[in-house]
Amino acid sequence: MATIPRTEPAGAAPSGPSAEPLPDFGGVDVAGLAARTDHAVLGEVTALLLRNWPSADDAVAYYEDGPEKLLH
Repeated sequence: MATIPRTEPAGAAPSGPSAEPLPDFGGVDVAGLAARTDHAVLGEVTALLLRNWPSADDAVAYYEDGPEKLLH
């Protein structure tokens, strides 16, 4: 039986967070996207988003969601 050599780096350190900020998708029309997509996964994701966040008035954020919490 032949052995296959391992190709992953030995002892590679996990990567840290990127210095590049995440894009702002706050203006995306999720309902419009859900209505016009035929992609199975994107359709499921948009349906889940719409079900769990029915309107901008219902959106909430908690202190625990902020990036400062991760830095302490």
